[in-house]
Amino acid sequence: MNWLKTKMGSHGWDINDGDIKKPNVLFLVPIKFARQELEDFEEYFTVKVYDSDREEFIRRCKKGKYDGYAAILWAGGHSPIGSLDSELVSHIPSSIAIISLPKAGFDTADIEACTAKGITVTNTPGVVSAATADTALFLILGCLRNFTQGQTSLRAGNWKKGETCGHDLAAASIGIIGMGGIGKAIAKRANACGMLVNYYNRTRLDIRIEAEYNAHYAAYETLLRESDVIVLCVPLNDTTRHMIDATQLNKMKKGVVLINIARGPVVDEAALVEALESGRVGSAGLDVFEFEPEVHKGLLEHPKCTLLPHMGTNTEESLRSMEKLGLKNIMNLLMQGEAITPLNKVAAKALEGVMTDSVDFSKINLTLQ
Repeated sequence: MNWLKTKMGSHGWDINDGDIKKPNVLFLVPIKFARQELEDFEEYFTVKVYDSDREEFIRRCKKGKYDGYAAILWAGGHSPIGSLDSELVSHIPSSIAIISLPKAGFDTADIEACTAKGITVTNTPGVVSAATADTALFLILGCLRNFTQGQTSLRAGNWKKGETCGHDLAAASIGIIGMGGIGKAIAKRANACGMLVNYYNRTRLDIRIEAEYNAHYAAYETLLRESDVIVLCVPLNDTTRHMIDATQLNKMKKGVVLINIARGPVVDEAALVEALESGRVGSAGLDVFEFEPEVHKGLLEHPKCTLLPHMGTNTEESLRSMEKLGLKNIMNLLMQGEAITPLNKVAAKALEGVMTDSVDFSKINLTLQ
């Protein structure tokens, strides 16, 4: 608590460690990589790690176990208590000011329900772009060059038996649907491979950004029709669910390579399997699945599918960055009244009672490094 005492001392406060009550923060999973940042965090907050399932979490909330807690650090992958849906939000104590998601995706969180309850929700965009783009490039290579087919054949004891000839990346055009941070990172890598980069975005980018990434805007139907490789980089919502279905697949160039590093339900997997079997789609590279962890049998058995078990951000560097930003969002909101990457806007809660019983934090200007 030395940092806090120093800040208070500079404002004329004279207090002892015993005068300060650390707020409780509930972690749904322990921090694995941002260990130094966790040590700093625990200097000002008491961390409690949750160790059970959804039913037990709701039971504890009903009994008031977490009344007075200030924040929740959500799980980065599949949460042990399931989705942050309206039912779960209804049981979360009113003292919770922020739920920090240490991940980019937030399709499993009911943001409206959290907003109605006055809970700020944050995620970690940006820090996952590089790792996810690397994953997309791996999937593109596996599909376009038929490397997955070759590896499977080799592991079966065959040497160059049955593999079909692939294509150079430099001879292919790529269509990126969703030109946010991940889409831009993919465009950068595709340019390095000599690919012609087209993109579709809900809002066209500034021409200076287009020039920076050597990316050409295309109408959605045109991109589907003319791209050799199509990469999906959109969030999952009501508009994007099954945005790639049988109708859209039939509009694509015959033999197209389809890459999904977004969310599984963006693609109708049953329709994709049919398109693969008919040859409309030449190959598919998927890091996400419609009903994961279950994977469609037709995808598992198809020789031209490159499949990964949702590993897009599974690097120590990315996970550390997500954990760091997740912790910083909590610190910023509770200490400065504003999160770094909020997904919603709510009225500020009275945090003084949560932080301490004896100090008015509104008088203190806190700056995190």
